[in-house]
Amino acid sequence: MKQPSRKSRRTESVPFNGGSPTTKGRDVEQRLALVLEATTDGYWDWKLCTGIVHYGKGWLSSLGYGSADLPKDTSFWESIIHPDDLPEFDSHLQEHLRGATQAVDREVRLRARSGQYKWFRARGKVVERDSRGAATRMVGTVVGIQSRKLAQMELEKSRAQLESLLESTNDIVWSVDARDFGLVTFNKPFDDLVFAARAIHAKFGMRPEDLYATESAAGWSEFYTRVLEHGDIDCDSQLFAQPLAVHLTAHRLVRGGYTFGISVFGHDITERKKMEEALRKSEEKFSKAFLQSPLALTLTSTRDHRYIEVNDSFELSTGYSREEVIGRTPFELGIWANPEERIKLVEGLQKPGRLRNAELHYLTKSGETRDGLGSAALIEVDGELCMLSVIADITDRKRAERALQESEERLRLAVESGRMYAFEWNSNTDIVQRSSESSEILNLQDHCVPLTKAEFLERVHPDDREHYNNATESPTAQRPTYKTAFRFLTEGQRVTWLEESGHAFFSDDGKVHRIVGIVADITEAKQSERVLRELTGRLITSQEEERRRVARELHDNIGQELALLSVQAQRMDSGASEAEHTAQSDVHELYRRIKETATNVSNLSHRLHSSELEFLGLGSAVERLCRDFSRQYGIDLEYAVKDVPKQIVGGSSLCFYRVIQEALQNIAKHSHATHVELELVHRNGELSLKVSDNGRGFATKSPADNCGLGLLSMKERMNLIGGRFHLSSKMGQGTKIEATVALP
Repeated sequence: MKQPSRKSRRTESVPFNGGSPTTKGRDVEQRLALVLEATTDGYWDWKLCTGIVHYGKGWLSSLGYGSADLPKDTSFWESIIHPDDLPEFDSHLQEHLRGATQAVDREVRLRARSGQYKWFRARGKVVERDSRGAATRMVGTVVGIQSRKLAQMELEKSRAQLESLLESTNDIVWSVDARDFGLVTFNKPFDDLVFAARAIHAKFGMRPEDLYATESAAGWSEFYTRVLEHGDIDCDSQLFAQPLAVHLTAHRLVRGGYTFGISVFGHDITERKKMEEALRKSEEKFSKAFLQSPLALTLTSTRDHRYIEVNDSFELSTGYSREEVIGRTPFELGIWANPEERIKLVEGLQKPGRLRNAELHYLTKSGETRDGLGSAALIEVDGELCMLSVIADITDRKRAERALQESEERLRLAVESGRMYAFEWNSNTDIVQRSSESSEILNLQDHCVPLTKAEFLERVHPDDREHYNNATESPTAQRPTYKTAFRFLTEGQRVTWLEESGHAFFSDDGKVHRIVGIVADITEAKQSERVLRELTGRLITSQEEERRRVARELHDNIGQELALLSVQAQRMDSGASEAEHTAQSDVHELYRRIKETATNVSNLSHRLHSSELEFLGLGSAVERLCRDFSRQYGIDLEYAVKDVPKQIVGGSSLCFYRVIQEALQNIAKHSHATHVELELVHRNGELSLKVSDNGRGFATKSPADNCGLGLLSMKERMNLIGGRFHLSSKMGQGTKIEATVALP
């Protein structure tokens, strides 16, 4: 610390009051010094001309010093002032000594004897100057301000923390004057909100009409007025720009019984409001879904099992109304077929908190037992643990499953007893997978050893391979199924008749990628069919032989006798006179009837056995048959017989003759036709027949539906010779018969 120069001229003493020192003044000084030394505050007196400093004992003792512990010159400042405070204190002291300031007044830290520093307020003033104005004496006081300073520092720290908190929080904080609602304090989030709404920055003193739009300003003024009236307000508000929602907490600021302001704290609850709205909508959706669900939904208490809520589907499925159920338990209503199922379900639900697809049984109000598939979850409703259950009625499904199981069992038994096996062919691998029954049917060692389609085709009888291959390749996307019968050569070259039914599956490019089906062993059926055909053939042969015998008997015996009687009767009739002829008209009538009977017997003999067929061939016999039919029944018959061989090996001639004969007889008896067309043609080694009429026809789903003995006879005859027979007819559109056979 610098001292003023000690080169001095004569120094004039300047008292405290600026006048000459007197004895009375010195007495006052002494008394003041005594008073200051008796307090914790202190004084100091610095004689600048000598450099000696005198200081009071009171403030020295508060620091733990005695009067002899500190130097008596100005270096005592340097020894006790905190190093950080000393430069500033010295600077202010020098300025005052030069007369630049009225006094020195600084807050400094002084070091106590213990080494700690305490806060003091050091004040000083020059009280004497020489004639040139140089300071010669300076006095001052030292006042302890430790408590106040610490409180001030704590206050500043708290204020800094508060300001930091206000600036760092995302919540909105501001205060307004209670008189005009002018803005007093605010933080950045408040300014951001105002700027976003009005594109202006908040400033101190702005009132609601300066900060907000007109309608919002009125709302804010009303809000502040309510705060002044009620003291505190805690509410949700949308006074800021939509869609922002803020929760506001406002308080009156009171000092000395006088309200000077309003502080407001705002917390953004927009997301909470959105969540509340979403929750409300979710609850509304849940309520609608609960009530309108096609599945039966119930809400029950896990504590006492009482129904809290049920939906319409529950009422429909059980027959109980909502009023009958709410507040009661399923045990009281007897809904559960087995009440223990309900108890076990609730107990099993406690740990995982949910249950899925548990099969259960319940009783309707009418007493019917129904099957259900139940799922449940634990939820909390108004602080109570409840069970939300959904039950799907699967009674029809369970019945269908049981029916399917029974059907599958019957199918399994049918497969076992009917000698059938299933197969699947994959086009990518060309492998045919077969079920286990194939081992016995095909006489294979191991059904697990797959066969390719080509390998399987090699086992098909050579005469049936082309037919089988065409059948398996015939499916299309429009008609994916096929059915064919063929002979299969098992090991040992034993012939087995098989009937295969398949269903083809097509890929997007239209190619077959898989065929599944079933194969049945029809060997016994084929053998029975062959035996039946042979028996039928023998019966037909016997019938033809009997017809031939009867025809010969009619022709050779009865026909001859009738012819003789006819001649005799004619002779009697022609030789009688006119009178006799008249008298014996009965003889004439006898002659006529004998002649007619002879003609009928001849025709019957011809129908039973055609001599034209035997001696002239099928073509001539058919032409004679057509002429006789048209003449006898008066029905227009248009016929064409082309290239029919005279001699036909086998029974095809007689078969076709009988088919034509039976067809014409049916037309005459049943069709009421006026026109008939008949075509018998031999072409490309095949003999084909077509007979059609314009009669009334008949409605039938299958040709066998309305088949009489005549149609069955025609069909059986064609089967015997290996031919094909087809009948088609529609109501009001006539009937058409087609028959074809390949001639050897």
